[in-house]
Amino acid sequence: MSLERRHLSLALAVLLIASAGCSGLLGTESSTGGTDTETTSTSADANGPAPGTSGFDAAAIERGHFERLSNSSFTTSLSFQLSTVRDGENRSVFINRTVAIDRENDRSLAQGELVQASGDALTTTTYTADGTTTERRVLARGEEEMTAYRSASPPYDGPVQPVNESSVIDRSLLQSLGSDINWTYTGTEAVDGDSVSRFEATGGNVTGFAADDAVSTNVSANGTTASASATVLVDEDGVVRSFQYRVTTERDGRPVTVTLSLSVSQVDDTTVTKPDWLSNA
Repeated sequence: MSLERRHLSLALAVLLIASAGCSGLLGTESSTGGTDTETTSTSADANGPAPGTSGFDAAAIERGHFERLSNSSFTTSLSFQLSTVRDGENRSVFINRTVAIDRENDRSLAQGELVQASGDALTTTTYTADGTTTERRVLARGEEEMTAYRSASPPYDGPVQPVNESSVIDRSLLQSLGSDINWTYTGTEAVDGDSVSRFEATGGNVTGFAADDAVSTNVSANGTTASASATVLVDEDGVVRSFQYRVTTERDGRPVTVTLSLSVSQVDDTTVTKPDWLSNA
């Protein structure tokens, strides 16, 4: 399997997680589960999981990110966009998703938005607390808007699933960051008042992070990569606070741009409250 194809497969898992529950009103359902790859614990570099000028310690980052967020409250946002030109018109597909995990109160809230090239938009909000998951879905199609509610409890064997946090603590994505990527340390900056190390990569070896099966066909088959870049911000605990990816290609004479943005914020400072719409469910 080619390097680009491996990265596309890893990104497929991320996008399936991001879009889970966002497609039912549009005619399809999807589901996925997180993966948990067992690793051997080793001591981190003396300078921490993000050792700055001494290099990109992918194994320490993977371990630190997974262990820190598995036991912490946090908020994460993921945004994906595929843009191209078809029949002389700009066409784009968007997926936006925000997940808030409140460990202290054992609550979680996720909101996802899927916007198709046709303009149809589906917004799904999922709230998990007290052993129950309730979901609100709002489909906007032209001037028409439809709202539906549904809920479920364990063992969750139907379409309603509890909030899935694995899109940010899934080790497969973290492992891909250290695979064949030549990261360059470019300095430090602050996120939520915390110091983070910034790493950047460019060139053909970073292509393929952000695509599902359909996108992989658009990007890789008979395509030429015009530019690709990625940026990672890592805090001293190894948490990937930000991951930004962008690739521009040309396929069959048409430009194709894929962007993926993932951020983690409010670590140990995320509180989830009961949504106002819950009484209507």
